[in-house]
Amino acid sequence: MCSITTTPAVLAVPIVKRTCTEAVVWQVIFMKLFYRFVPHSWRLVSVPNRPSGRWHTFVDSAKVRFSCKSCEHGWTSMKGRITFWCAFSNNTGVVAYRLYGQQCGSCTGESYESAMWYPEEIEKVLWNICNRVAHVFYGLARPPIQLNRRPGKPKNPHNSEKCQACKDGVCAERR
Repeated sequence: MCSITTTPAVLAVPIVKRTCTEAVVWQVIFMKLFYRFVPHSWRLVSVPNRPSGRWHTFVDSAKVRFSCKSCEHGWTSMKGRITFWCAFSNNTGVVAYRLYGQQCGSCTGESYESAMWYPEEIEKVLWNICNRVAHVFYGLARPPIQLNRRPGKPKNPHNSEKCQACKDGVCAERR
């Protein structure tokens, strides 16, 4: 497990970044943001595909990093995609999400590599979905979507042939 230290009204992103696995970072930031909906309980669940049934959908993007397991080539994408599906019933809510991968452009591997998410990018997309939940399920005002990203200058243009989100029809760059 990891240790979390924070100050009031500030998420502990720098501390979490040094001491926790990425899965724990997602859960810790989610719990901090969704605490505002107590006494209702919300949970965050990673899913491989769209859940069946009626869900509110929200797609977001962030700067992410990839590393090929076959050839160890690494690359950055300014358009790492995530889809959220939200449902709320009987004072309980679920935010299901899917992270999209990319194929390596340096080797012949056909599997999609999982993105490594920077903690501040996780915080940004969870902040956006928290505000969407507040609007859709609680009738609160909808603040603007945070679009800011970590700085970066992509060396290559987006390759839709290697992008899982493009293949699934949710990439902002798809043509």
